[in-house]
Amino acid sequence: MSSLYKIIPFNVKHGNCGGSLVQFQQGDDAGNALPFPIGKVLVMSDIQLDDIRGNHAHYETEEILVALTGGCVVDLDDGCGRSEQVRLTASAENGGRRTEDQSSVFSLQSSDKEALLLYPHVWRVMRDFEPGTTLMVVANMKYDESDYIRDRSEFEEVSKHWNDLGGSAAAEEA
Repeated sequence: MSSLYKIIPFNVKHGNCGGSLVQFQQGDDAGNALPFPIGKVLVMSDIQLDDIRGNHAHYETEEILVALTGGCVVDLDDGCGRSEQVRLTASAENGGRRTEDQSSVFSLQSSDKEALLLYPHVWRVMRDFEPGTTLMVVANMKYDESDYIRDRSEFEEVSKHWNDLGGSAAAEEA
């Protein structure tokens, strides 16, 4: 398991009313999948193909990213040399596993089956958006500007300190 993120599975229900239903709430049950109480929910839409979103880290906030429509690449790194890429997608087009031509890019199955949990102390950049992408972000904390690290050089300095203390909370959980 990566120390930069975790894949969270969703329990998809199919009923007699047509379609499928994904429910997530706080709890330990794999069908609930949400490892924290909800502090805020953000929905990003009208995203242009060449937009860059995120481009920051958090001191304490954990976030779950779900592609409601479309998708994007999420670049993740710890500021000390470890980096990974995840393709977040609303469709199950490539089966949710490593792509053939980009072995460093991991793709989630689809938004109705999996989501991406991002830990604090991880720099995140969302890019290469598909047309019509809408992303939902569920966070464990309410908005607090002092929790954001928006300057890359500041993040790298802070990351050295986290590394000296034995790594981020994510590394401890992995």
